[in-house]
Amino acid sequence: YILPIGKARVVKQGNDVTLVSYSIGVGVSLEAAKLLAEEGIDAEVIDLRTLRPLDRTTVLKSLAKTNRMVVVE
Repeated sequence: YILPIGKARVVKQGNDVTLVSYSIGVGVSLEAAKLLAEEGIDAEVIDLRTLRPLDRTTVLKSLAKTNRMVVVE
C-alpha cells in the first residue's frame, strides 16, 4: 500500500472543532478527542500525512464545517 503524497486523511469525523496534526501528534489528537467527547465536544481529527505539499483543501473544508481549529504539535 502506497500513501498518497499531499493528501490528508480525516481520521475521525466531528462537528465542533478540528484537530490537525501529523505523525505521533495524531495519536495525541485522538486521545484529546476522546476526552473532549466526554465533555460533549465533537472533535474532527485530521492526519496531514505530509507537510509539503500541504493538503489545504481538506484542512480548509474541515475548518469551514467546524469554524474552530487546533494544531497539535
